Amino acid sequence: MKNLKGKVAAVTGAVSGIGRELALQLGAKGVNLALNDYNAAALAETVAQLKQYPIAITSHVFDVSDRAEMYRFAQLVPEKHGHTDLVINNAGLALSPTKVIDLTDEEIEFVLNVNLWGVIHGTKAFLPQFMERPEATVVNISSVFGMIGVMGQAPYCMSKFAVRGFTECLRMELLDTNVHVIQVHPGGIDTN
Repeated sequence: MKNLKGKVAAVTGAVSGIGRELALQLGAKGVNLALNDYNAAALAETVAQLKQYPIAITSHVFDVSDRAEMYRFAQLVPEKHGHTDLVINNAGLALSPTKVIDLTDEEIEFVLNVNLWGVIHGTKAFLPQFMERPEATVVNISSVFGMIGVMGQAPYCMSKFAVRGFTECLRMELLDTNVHVIQVHPGGIDTN
């Protein structure tokens, strides 16, 4: 997308770090925003920071690992904004450094549910409407840890490697369509 002004972007994990900065940068470019996070108070802070821009903003509080809620979000965005042009599947988390032998299955599932299933749900929920748009973009946030293994970060690395593989397959499947697929592999970000 060369011209973002007036487009509608859905951004998950919009309360801090990359997500909040994405929202602020998009808002500054005149992009209307549908913002998500599970933390209502922090999401309200992001919305308040965006009030300086003449854009439409909606906030949606839910956990991206909840498939039904993500599909509901994908329905609500065009209802509130008229359509959706861009989804940025950014929501993610990591655990404190822990060796594999000391991890519980529940801890691994927790990270995979947010970091991987949140991306899968966000992509699949928006994709049908994107196929009907003249131009649309899916952006999936992976990590440099999606390209290298790091001791003590097995669940995070597994999830981000999987996001990378999922996104690469999706990009190949959609090469001859109106839907652009982008994956991002940020390095370390000083975020909470």
